[in-house]
Amino acid sequence: MAGSRGAESEQASEVYETNTELSFPTTISIPPAPRPMIQKWTGSKPGYVFQMGPSGLGYYPDRYKGGINYAAAPGTGPPLGLVGVGMRCMLQRCDVHIARAYAIGLYIEERTIRGGDAPPVEDPKVNKTLRLVMAREVKGGHIGKGFDRTLIPKMRDITGQKQGDWKGELRKFTRAFQRIGLMKVGAEVLFSMPGDGSITVYVDGVQHEKIQSPTLCQGVVEMYLGDSPVAPLVKEHFLEGFRTAYHKGCKANVPPPGTHAAAA
Repeated sequence: MAGSRGAESEQASEVYETNTELSFPTTISIPPAPRPMIQKWTGSKPGYVFQMGPSGLGYYPDRYKGGINYAAAPGTGPPLGLVGVGMRCMLQRCDVHIARAYAIGLYIEERTIRGGDAPPVEDPKVNKTLRLVMAREVKGGHIGKGFDRTLIPKMRDITGQKQGDWKGELRKFTRAFQRIGLMKVGAEVLFSMPGDGSITVYVDGVQHEKIQSPTLCQGVVEMYLGDSPVAPLVKEHFLEGFRTAYHKGCKANVPPPGTHAAAA
């Protein structure tokens, strides 16, 4: 198995989640924070749309009608390699199509895990990103409520507090989804945790929230890698791929657990 992965690593730049065929690039780069391009005036103006954006509510260039795209350009951050992919399904019933919520992949920056003793993937110093790809149409608010229900007990366990700063940090996190309408099949969400205690939420390439909260980072990671993960098979895939990436590098991990490579 390891040999076949090594052979395919030279040609596979894209892999597919085994159940849904949703695609995952084998490497990604997280864009920098976008420069504010919010404009102030009254009334409408051709080429602009009034909406919530990176700098708050206001008029932004309408990227769907030829306006300047205010989303940050990709490809400028350090490369992150895919180590594992799996499905998040309601009641763990991935055999039922309607129960499939999203495919999820774990990306890491290889240089933050190499050398010395192998750090656990949960280590906050490991630069990692979770990439979610919607497997069915769902409202952003519904996704946000789901994260809220799952994260509240985890944040309480981490902090030992029923109330505290974590509640405001979690509110900002779920607010990123409440501003979104219908998320179609293939819509992309990124949770970027570069190792500085922050988590940034991107939806289809647009930054929606950046929260400075080591506690929230830990809670999000524990959702998938903790003692009671929301998807046990996803945890298995992530840990297996992480071990391979540590010992042999991310390129030796293609296709990673939970995927198959694109046909040559």
